[in-house]
Amino acid sequence: MEDQNLTAEESFNLINQVINEAKTRFEENGFIYAFWGLLGTVAALGQFILLKNGYYSINYYPYFVMPLGAIYTVYYYYKKGRSGQNQISRMVSISWTAVVLNIFILGFLLPVILRQQIIPIILILLGIGTIVSASAIKSKLKLYSGVIINLVGLACFRLEWIYQPLLLGIVFAIAILIPGIILMVVHKRRQNV
Repeated sequence: MEDQNLTAEESFNLINQVINEAKTRFEENGFIYAFWGLLGTVAALGQFILLKNGYYSINYYPYFVMPLGAIYTVYYYYKKGRSGQNQISRMVSISWTAVVLNIFILGFLLPVILRQQIIPIILILLGIGTIVSASAIKSKLKLYSGVIINLVGLACFRLEWIYQPLLLGIVFAIAILIPGIILMVVHKRRQNV
């Protein structure tokens, strides 16, 4: 790439163009947010139902859909390809990859150590991932969602552990599923204009 001396206005326009491209890709990926929102809601509410009915030894079974969701997500992005991904899109992808890997490690390898603190920690990680994404693409909707997820995660430490999956399911529905659906609708409207 050639070195170019850009004016302040040209630099500002270039930065806005990169952010807008990332925002468009993010809106396209509203499907993935909605997918994970639905998956998380079903798994968390499934755990809550099992706990409320006394199935303590198998209460975590609904979360086994998550690795299947991860496999599907990798397949989805593989089929979609990486064309047109700019630096901001890569940053958001890498951030979410780190968050998801940490959640999988915590949820599947360390639950015995973390015990009743696992859901608050997962919520905090989800909140941070959402805030980073929202900041990168300047999305107020996702920023508010991230802040809410983070605050609920902190408050969840004070909640009786049997109700933590219920709260997690509600958060997945309100702060991930619904914004994902909104992003998909906004993207479809922009395509139809």
